[in-house]
Amino acid sequence: MQQSPARSEARYSVGIGVADSLLALFRPRTKGKAWIPELRLRGRPAAAAFATKMIVCVAVVGHQNNPLYLQSFTEADDALKLHHIIHCSLDVIDERINNPKKSGPTLNEAFLGLLYPTENYKVYGYLTNTKVKFIMVTTDLDVKDADVRTFFRRFHAAYVDAVSNPFHVPGKKITSKAFAQRVSSIVKSFGSAATT
Repeated sequence: MQQSPARSEARYSVGIGVADSLLALFRPRTKGKAWIPELRLRGRPAAAAFATKMIVCVAVVGHQNNPLYLQSFTEADDALKLHHIIHCSLDVIDERINNPKKSGPTLNEAFLGLLYPTENYKVYGYLTNTKVKFIMVTTDLDVKDADVRTFFRRFHAAYVDAVSNPFHVPGKKITSKAFAQRVSSIVKSFGSAATT
């Protein structure tokens, strides 16, 4: 069975269009030297985009749903969207606390697991004994629960150290620069084998 020439030409032109758009992803790496194609995603080399597990935002929310600490690790354009995601995740946490039979983790377990996924992010939660909530937003859609649990354990330890400071007023925002630096180092080491 032969295809009509118009049909095969249409398929060929579609193939060329796809090939042209794929070539647009490549760019020269060096000037004046041999051209080495490099795939880039969102301005970063593809290898780096796929190799890193990136946390874009972390938050500490008090037992009365008052924000105690929020830090985003992206451009300012995404900050408002991340604040909205954090705020929406509080409803999911309250639902899991109030209806423990419907959700997987028990009340004795601090790690709440995946709260909800969005198109670009995954939101994870952690609840302390004092009902303080830790929320993490990550762009890595293939993250392991073990890595998230380790992150939250380390984040909880940093939080305990920050609120144990005699100059910290309980229930107020955490303004400690040492806490911010420690959180940044924990976020940078997310997914790696190093643990402290």
